[in-house]
Amino acid sequence: MNEVHHLRALQAFDTAATHSSLSRAAETLGVTHGAVSRQIKQLETYLGVHLLHRRPNGVEKTDAGEQLHKATRQAFAALQTGIRSVKRAQDRRAITISLSASLATKWLVPRLPAFRTKHPGIALYLDTNDEVIDFDDSDVDVALRYGVPDWPNLHYERLVDEQLVVVASPALVAGEDLPMTPAAISGLPLLHDQFDPAWGKWANAVGLDQSLVEAADLKYRDSAVLITAAIDGQGVALARRLLVQDDLGAGRVVRLDTTTISPDRELYFVCRAGDEERVLIRSFRNWLLSLC
Repeated sequence: MNEVHHLRALQAFDTAATHSSLSRAAETLGVTHGAVSRQIKQLETYLGVHLLHRRPNGVEKTDAGEQLHKATRQAFAALQTGIRSVKRAQDRRAITISLSASLATKWLVPRLPAFRTKHPGIALYLDTNDEVIDFDDSDVDVALRYGVPDWPNLHYERLVDEQLVVVASPALVAGEDLPMTPAAISGLPLLHDQFDPAWGKWANAVGLDQSLVEAADLKYRDSAVLITAAIDGQGVALARRLLVQDDLGAGRVVRLDTTTISPDRELYFVCRAGDEERVLIRSFRNWLLSLC
């Protein structure tokens, strides 16, 4: 440890080497361009080697700089991991959850008052996005993800045996006898989910030619938007029962037939291996399972 000197200069060098730019390093660190340059020059003087070549459009690592950058990347990554581990261990009354906006809007958020009643001392922070989570470089504790599990070194479990159901606004099918025939359904405007393209599977299940349910020009990337379009009477949705159950209960949509389709991607609870035993995470996980 006595050999480690110029920690701030090492950080300045690591950031500049990562971005290949002194200016970007200064922005990232919240200091001036000159401060970054001076720190790196001090480090070069101490080591007796040049670490960066100054170029008109940025900086380029020397051989010595490349060698040092490999070490600083690992060191600062290890520090970040350690800091996050300590923070998670100390912050025992809060959970950060990553999930899609549609899952949050249509399912989780309406149920949070019940969670707060049962667990008044646990704070939940929702991070609504579909990005792949790097748990080694994130403050996220739990991710709720639709997918096919291929997540090494993580704990995951399926939350629900999900089904897709055919729904539409009552106004769209006013005067029709329910359940409707497959031919009658296929004659209505069909709304297509880009991430759950299951109308072909539905056609196979009910004995229709797939050409009758081919995708239209308009597809929806967000399941909540798809369901909203169905509620608005714009067409028929093949929607996840989990996401549409509240709208079915409230009569905003109705099921047009009794067919259920298994989606290609299931809903999973994902966390760091071992974190499933943390008291807060186990409480949240058990509560989720009680909903499903």
